[in-house]
Amino acid sequence: MNAQPIRFRHIHLDFHTSPACTDVGADFDADLFARTLQEAKVNAINIFAKCHHGYSYYPTKVGTVHPGLKSGDLLGEQIEALHRAGIVCPIYLTVMWDELAGEQHPEWVIVNKDGRVASRAPLSNAWGWTTLDVSSDYAGYLMDQVTELAGLYEVDGFWFDICFPRPNYSPWGQAQMRAAGVPLDDDEAVWAFARHKQERFFDKMTRHVKALVPEATIFYNGTISRDMRRIAPYATHFEVESLPTSGTWGYLHYPVMARQARTYGKPMIGMTGRFHTSWGDFGGIKTTGQLLYECATVIAAGGRVCVGDQLHPRGVLDPAVYRLVGDVYARIEALEPWLVGAAPAAEAAVLATGPLEEELNGIGTQSPDTEGAIQMFIELGIQCDLVDCEADLSGYRLVVLPDGTKVDSGLKTKLDAFVAAGGALIFSGTAALAADGHAFVLEHAPVRYIEPAPTTPSYLRPVDIAASGSDLAADYDYAFYGQAHVVEPLPGATAYGDLRRAYFSRTWETFMGHQHAPVDRSLGAPVAVRNGAVLYLAAPLFAGYKKWDYFAYRAMVAGLLDGLLSQRLLYPQGPGWVEYTLHTQEPAVDHGRRKIVHVIAYQPRRSLQPIAHVDQAWTVAGLGVKVRCEKKPKRVYLAPDEGELAYSFEEGYVSVELPPLNVYAVVVIEE
Repeated sequence: MNAQPIRFRHIHLDFHTSPACTDVGADFDADLFARTLQEAKVNAINIFAKCHHGYSYYPTKVGTVHPGLKSGDLLGEQIEALHRAGIVCPIYLTVMWDELAGEQHPEWVIVNKDGRVASRAPLSNAWGWTTLDVSSDYAGYLMDQVTELAGLYEVDGFWFDICFPRPNYSPWGQAQMRAAGVPLDDDEAVWAFARHKQERFFDKMTRHVKALVPEATIFYNGTISRDMRRIAPYATHFEVESLPTSGTWGYLHYPVMARQARTYGKPMIGMTGRFHTSWGDFGGIKTTGQLLYECATVIAAGGRVCVGDQLHPRGVLDPAVYRLVGDVYARIEALEPWLVGAAPAAEAAVLATGPLEEELNGIGTQSPDTEGAIQMFIELGIQCDLVDCEADLSGYRLVVLPDGTKVDSGLKTKLDAFVAAGGALIFSGTAALAADGHAFVLEHAPVRYIEPAPTTPSYLRPVDIAASGSDLAADYDYAFYGQAHVVEPLPGATAYGDLRRAYFSRTWETFMGHQHAPVDRSLGAPVAVRNGAVLYLAAPLFAGYKKWDYFAYRAMVAGLLDGLLSQRLLYPQGPGWVEYTLHTQEPAVDHGRRKIVHVIAYQPRRSLQPIAHVDQAWTVAGLGVKVRCEKKPKRVYLAPDEGELAYSFEEGYVSVELPPLNVYAVVVIEE
């Protein structure tokens, strides 16, 4: 079963099973297990060798067999049945979380900066796991398990979980850092050392796996963050774990992180879950429409799909879960002729330049300006990637440099060359500000920096910012709730809008009403300034949109973009909660070149809970799309049924009015 391409319909079958469970695998039926997955259209599944509790589910001589395991070799029986059914099954091994190994080898356990052991407090039933250091002898234990598994089974791949960087302040961890010349009081250096240790482990483990099973797939989970490029040499593909209703990730996390993960030339899988909340939610399940929405979002951003589940300790898959999965995966299977070999298009690139994950204390979190730009572009139908500073920018028409970005000589050269070659650039706030505090280092910057705006909030009057189709009023002062900036346009630049101050900022001495003081007077400074293809935003509107979700910020950017990014790849005809994503598919024997538009229409319902749920699907009508095409297409239709769609072709655009759709439609324009 080796050397298979990454498939489209995965299950991640969690199996973190307490030693208090005494009937593990007691009801497991290998044929029923495989048949259930086959009937649900699953063609790949991650299955467990060792879980966070530290126990193994096969007759290991390296680790410890789960004390309640009734099946002699649950893992082996699963592999044999799955392979007979044509289903690939990478083997799961937990890495940094292992309760049993931490208990048996306390010298492997990480100590936090505050001196506490990285584990739950004694007598606590709170969520949390004992965290181990992969630069200790624990790495040898893991590699011995990999050797054992490769000798026992026909291995398709390894799925290594919990692989994030984590400093270790134990006595020997401190000695390690001192020996490497790392100052213990320098947090940045300490975290860099932790990442370096992590990469050494990845390199060693990947070489080990490849020596044993050359064609095995390899992924290290916990590595999808802004600096994920450093993981690319060690993994065969990327996987973006993102359970939107978990309270951790939300519905914007996957669309943001996937737009970066897909830029490294490797296959990508997007992982959601069948759970109502998060992992281990026995009894929690999604509706068909909800799971279809989440899986469609995965596909639209360029991913294969993985749905997370957790196997009951007795080893029986839940029929209702796999009826749900089967309903959704049948649709994905039917769409695969339009997915295989198709690639997401992108005309804009947002630079991922914010703090790293550990500095933001979030999972795969980007800076607010970065995430706000991605969210806004998705809502406006602008096809975009999220790229790091090493990326080649030549294939994009527009680049966004987020607020606060420090631009070194290498990035300056790259951005200056991009603009000189005809590319458009947007930057905000203090991005690219020189050491003197007034000049911007970018060669084509259209402004000189004066000072931070004197009050919070500032007010934005959008004079000369025309946003067609919006409620933006040119005679209204819109609050900008964050820090805006006073700048002076340079000769030849065009200024937009008027930046105004409040009477005063709210303090213990000067406060007014329930919130903030009203607008006072103009600062004689613009909201935005443009010179040629370079646009500067004195109010960081992308970060503002992420933080406050104010329609006015989106409308202002949309109005300013009209002159900066004309002839877009796609123009949506619908509200921002409908996502339009363009893919291209090169010609094949049975079809010409295709432009494929994934249209996803869903709204979260009102709720008193902090987590949005989109569990009620309904038919949406009145939508359409305009797609840029070099010539009149041969046909336009809906996949997979290939029902023909009426269209018009004018001035290089195909215009299509869509029939009513329920959650998800795929429009194919075939040349």
